[in-house]
Amino acid sequence: MSPLGVGTSRSIQALETGEAKLWILLVGVNQYQDESLPALRYSALDCQGLAEALADATQEFPNKKVIIHHNFAAQAPTLETIRGSLKQIVSEAKSQDTILFYFSGHGVLEPNTQQAILCLADTFKDDLATTGIGLQELLQMLGNCAAHQQLVWLDACHSGDLTLRGARGNTADPTLLNPTPQLVKVLRQRAAKSKGFYALLSCDQAQQSWEFPELGHGLFTYYLMRGLRGEAADPQGVLEADGLYKYVYHQTLQYIEKANQQLRLINQQKRSRGEVALHSEYPLQTPKRIVEGIGELILGLRPERVESQHPRQALIVEGLSGSQTTRSLTQVLREAGSFELEYWPGPGKAWPEVRKAIQDCLRWRSGSEPEVLPSTPSSQETATLLLYLRGRIQESVEGEAQLLLGNGIQLSRSWLRQELRRSGVAQQIVVLDCPGASSLADWVEDLQLRPEQGQCLIAAAAPAKQPELFAQALLETLISADQQVGLPVAEWIAQLQLNLAGSGINLHVWLSGIQGVIEVLPARIGLVPWAWEKLEPSGAIIPASLPVEAPVSYLGLSPQESAEFEALLAGFVGPIAPTLVQQALAHVSSTKELIEELTLHLAPQQQMAFEQRAISLLQELTVQPQAKSGSSPSLRSSEINQAFVHQCEQDLADLIGPIATLVVEQALASHPHISATELVANLAAEIPDRQKASEFNLRLLCML
Repeated sequence: MSPLGVGTSRSIQALETGEAKLWILLVGVNQYQDESLPALRYSALDCQGLAEALADATQEFPNKKVIIHHNFAAQAPTLETIRGSLKQIVSEAKSQDTILFYFSGHGVLEPNTQQAILCLADTFKDDLATTGIGLQELLQMLGNCAAHQQLVWLDACHSGDLTLRGARGNTADPTLLNPTPQLVKVLRQRAAKSKGFYALLSCDQAQQSWEFPELGHGLFTYYLMRGLRGEAADPQGVLEADGLYKYVYHQTLQYIEKANQQLRLINQQKRSRGEVALHSEYPLQTPKRIVEGIGELILGLRPERVESQHPRQALIVEGLSGSQTTRSLTQVLREAGSFELEYWPGPGKAWPEVRKAIQDCLRWRSGSEPEVLPSTPSSQETATLLLYLRGRIQESVEGEAQLLLGNGIQLSRSWLRQELRRSGVAQQIVVLDCPGASSLADWVEDLQLRPEQGQCLIAAAAPAKQPELFAQALLETLISADQQVGLPVAEWIAQLQLNLAGSGINLHVWLSGIQGVIEVLPARIGLVPWAWEKLEPSGAIIPASLPVEAPVSYLGLSPQESAEFEALLAGFVGPIAPTLVQQALAHVSSTKELIEELTLHLAPQQQMAFEQRAISLLQELTVQPQAKSGSSPSLRSSEINQAFVHQCEQDLADLIGPIATLVVEQALASHPHISATELVANLAAEIPDRQKASEFNLRLLCML
């Protein structure tokens, strides 16, 4: 059924009644006849998965034509086949129709003409111009089509690495130059000629598209699929092009940041063990849209039934006297954590059977296996299990460490280690809550899996007289998490460390696995419909004193002024702020565009605060241009020594990223006689998380 209120949209009516036709051409190329073109792992699966997602989203549109070409489809993605399908669409599409073209594969520059070429199965690197399809040719064909609404989605910035579309493993062929700048240029020229043209690129200039094996897809297409299956729909259930872009952009940034957060904690563990072979973090991937003044462009309607993307299982074992805290923890994990959860003990559950319950949890398999293409990896999302064990630690007469649960049931550490290693579930989260214990470091050391396996171990011993403290910390950190964003275990560990600071409780942790972000709370996009929130009208964004049209002085920002914008944005998004600001300044032509571009990176609850602060900053830059001081940053107050300043920079950088150095220098330059206490207070005010700000303030003041 159509969602409520959709009848008011003429474009949706045309699609629902069949008056307008939807033409979809999907191309994915894994394997190339030319062996010098590196094979890709997920392009064909991307193509198939996107076709399925589009089929779900367009169920209510009776008049549509879907053409699919990939290595495992009936029609291979050859040049002749693709041209034939394009010619059919161009000749048959009517003015009221919509065309969607999607390509996943290699995109390269032809060395002589510097034209962007999309490589097909029979493309040869030595003859790109005649064996590949040029973007100019593609757009020229679409330009000759009567259909007013045209979408082009390109996931063409691949390196050919076996696991990622960026160069984190094998070095990409240097002759296959990154085509993104040329793609952007040509698409912008096309968009300028038509207000019904909308292009999406998987990444921006100087970037590459990442593949994550745990997702079974390229990152860009994975979130296109998720968005089309309903997560990017507006409150009326409409899937609109710009809402989908905002969703994909936000989720791509968020996933890479979560992956990097996990890598940072793993690297920290490696350093503590004296290891020098550290993991590289993932560079930024920011999907890019190219559009000129398009109105509503409908892609589909949210499917009535959206299957879960998160196979998750949990077992909570309360081995001490039952507490309300543990039951509340169970409720949060079931509801916010999306776990299929079992609580022990319970009606009809005898303590002698708890070992079997633990084994069943660790060997759990999610219900259904998806159909996948031959010779391709599974597209099923990585399964996650959580095991929470609460009891007391003791040693047997033989000296073996044991966990004592209810009714005198004992679990030996060696038995638990064996069961964890036998588990086939890709991601494990194991929490040991053992009041009064003194040997938990040994337990965490002994229960570790191999470094490549996804595992998070968290253990703590609350004081014997306050046995609920650790469980309360677990509950508080879960409740305070942003459920829309989710809570990866790396962030959970950081929040637990802050929560337990000063309590006397030592937190013992282990995190392993570099493939897949382990989340205790998955992101739940449906809770807050950020993806369809419209930006405020220009009158609400642009100060009256600022002209809207022509470029003005603030767009030619000085390095100092750019840094102020970066510092402002860093308070909301962290260390990627400088990159995002510079990308925006490279192409915006008005205040409105600048603020709109930057608000794309923010959650809805942050957008209004950012807009207000951005407006204030722009007013200061325009109405009262600052005379740039020639003072050297080295002119420090005599009360503050250089060692303390350096410590401030280091601690602040851990919380807000590289912008910290500039923030410290600005604080010192603007207040030449500032005291150390005032400096710390000013810097703490730049930290968006109030709890982290308080910890920063206390830690630095204790050094004075």
